[in-house]
Amino acid sequence: MLIRGSLIFLLCLGVMGCSVKKVVYTGVGTAAGAGIGYSYHKDPKEAAIGGAAGGVAGVLVATVQENTEDKKYKAGYEKGYNQAQVDIAVQNWNNNTGKCAHDRKDAYKHLTSFKVPEREQDNVIYESHYVTLEDYR
Repeated sequence: MLIRGSLIFLLCLGVMGCSVKKVVYTGVGTAAGAGIGYSYHKDPKEAAIGGAAGGVAGVLVATVQENTEDKKYKAGYEKGYNQAQVDIAVQNWNNNTGKCAHDRKDAYKHLTSFKVPEREQDNVIYESHYVTLEDYR
């Protein structure tokens, strides 16, 4: 009864405001510690002591692992954030300096059609026709 009560107490403490990983590590550590403590002399007091020690060890392992993962996450986030800033700066540079003007060339293109009248030159008759002039403004 004492073992079950201590396990339930430790699990309730773990659930209050802790992550799932920390609760699982605490539960596994507590169960393992209680099992090891009980296996020595088949004494419930030693099982409770082993469970408490295992629970503390589980919390410590989970805390160390979470801190390591948080550092990796923050480093990856910063790297991605910095790369996004560089990409945006390069895109703004290309858009505002005319370096990529060939992409925007058609936006400034205007076509104007002119009629060339019929004329005769050196005994050759040129028919009337239209000429299209491209104008980039």
